[in-house]
Amino acid sequence: MKTIRSHARALTLTAALLGALVAPSVASAQSQLDVAQARNFLGSWVLAMTSDMGNFSMNLEVTDLGGKVAATLGSPDIGMEQEITDITKSGESLVLAFAGEAQGQMFDAEVTLEPAGETLSIWFDINQGAFSMSGTGTKAGN
Repeated sequence: MKTIRSHARALTLTAALLGALVAPSVASAQSQLDVAQARNFLGSWVLAMTSDMGNFSMNLEVTDLGGKVAATLGSPDIGMEQEITDITKSGESLVLAFAGEAQGQMFDAEVTLEPAGETLSIWFDINQGAFSMSGTGTKAGN
């Protein structure tokens, strides 16, 4: 009987330690922004932007993931899809930040979405001003 209790305690302790180790990485894998703060941004968007290199289009999906905001940014032009977990509000704007890789080069990006009636004003910044694009976001299907 003592052996069963010892094994049960060891199993419980092991489960608690594993839970403590795994929980921080699971929590950091999602946005901490409550969906109530970003309801106007939820949905599928087409981002049409212009840069010194020409026009560029991206698709943005902003969803409710267990009460927190989640986003995926993709480009059919280059076959890129990026899950974004660093999502915050700055005033009325939604700010999406992520690290990415293009052609072997690592970069930090920040996409600022500002409500403009039924559309969004977009500012896409890479490496703190090294490259930027601006444009308009419209709901997909509009």
